[in-house]
Amino acid sequence: MWHLSSIKHLCVQLALALPGLAMAQQAKPAHVILITIDGMRGEMITNPTIASENLKQMRAGGLFVDSIKGVTPAATYPSHTTIITGALPLRHNIFYNAPFMGNQPRTISYWYADSIKAETLWQAVTEKGGTVASLFWPVSTGSRHIKYNVPEYWSIKPNADQMAFLRANCSPAGLLDTLELHATGRLDMENFTAGSINRDVKEAYMANYIMNHYKPTLMTIHLITTDYAQHQTGTQSARTRRTIESADAAVGVILDNLRDHAMLDSTLVIVTGDHGFVDVDRQVAPNTLLVKAGLLGKQYGTDWKACFHGAGAMSFLYLKRQNDTKTLRRVEKLLALLPDSVKSLFRVINREELAMLGCDPKVALAIEPIPGVDITNKRDGEVIQPCTGGTHGYSCGADHTALVAFGAGVKHEEKAAMKQTDIKRFILDLLY
Repeated sequence: MWHLSSIKHLCVQLALALPGLAMAQQAKPAHVILITIDGMRGEMITNPTIASENLKQMRAGGLFVDSIKGVTPAATYPSHTTIITGALPLRHNIFYNAPFMGNQPRTISYWYADSIKAETLWQAVTEKGGTVASLFWPVSTGSRHIKYNVPEYWSIKPNADQMAFLRANCSPAGLLDTLELHATGRLDMENFTAGSINRDVKEAYMANYIMNHYKPTLMTIHLITTDYAQHQTGTQSARTRRTIESADAAVGVILDNLRDHAMLDSTLVIVTGDHGFVDVDRQVAPNTLLVKAGLLGKQYGTDWKACFHGAGAMSFLYLKRQNDTKTLRRVEKLLALLPDSVKSLFRVINREELAMLGCDPKVALAIEPIPGVDITNKRDGEVIQPCTGGTHGYSCGADHTALVAFGAGVKHEEKAAMKQTDIKRFILDLLY
């Protein structure tokens, strides 16, 4: 018959005899900080000429995955939701950044967490007794599984005080006031606008206050400045390089805080992207074809039979009557009759392939341009138009992102590829 004292003695002897096992047990993270750098390309870590020393140090001491192909379309909101659900858009229900609203202008985005129909990482951690915090994560507004939440949310009213609107939708009430008082100073639309070079580091200060005072099991953070720069100026511009430095500095602020508060040994920091980026010089305007054919009005709000809904570098065809095969055949013919010089710039994806990709089942067909070509919702002008800057959203994976993980629970390792749908399970397996 074993006595308790004998069992304790045996456990001590096993720990001494198997130090590797003891270390493995100690390495299991108590906290995970999941950071997305919007539009992060693997080159931001691997290119020695890009100033990203913190990300490079994470790679040198942790796990690095060079290629993570996003969902279709590889856009911010569906991709972020796939990261925290492990599901394709068909299952989690977030198909684009903004839902298709018929022949109406876009005014709203998928802001609310209750739009998500699959289990989230926030939910899984909360139901296991953990605490969750989040900063500016898409589709997080009103989540009952996030205890400390500053969501990505804004008012559609012109001239609205956006910070006041955001402040009123944080949880718990007064959270943003507390963060301004103790972490960032007062925020406004000049010092915290979406394209502000200082925004990412201010988010890092918020994250540090939350980690130091509330010690969440999981914190999700969305850094957005790199996305704005690449859309406007492309992947290689001086402004884009400055925003990469800004995002990297934010990661460094978080890592330094963990070191200063003796939390790095118990915390895993993961940095990934929602998508990558591709430079573009031309764009396809498929709605111009529909307008000329009388299937779509030139103005929003007019009668329509078919409409292309652009999402990143792809465009998705909706029919006013979902089973209107006559209109669908007309659209297919319009595309088929285009000159080869135009048709060579894109491919048509049928409903069967869209279903396999997990896209909205209401879509009749989609257009995916070749890398280097973008999509626009414009309804006037030629079907091919010049443009500059960068884009993302391809189904082919030309705009894949990467992942680096550093801290408790991981060793130095490099992998060629990983699925975006695997990130949630990867985190839960490390935590539990």
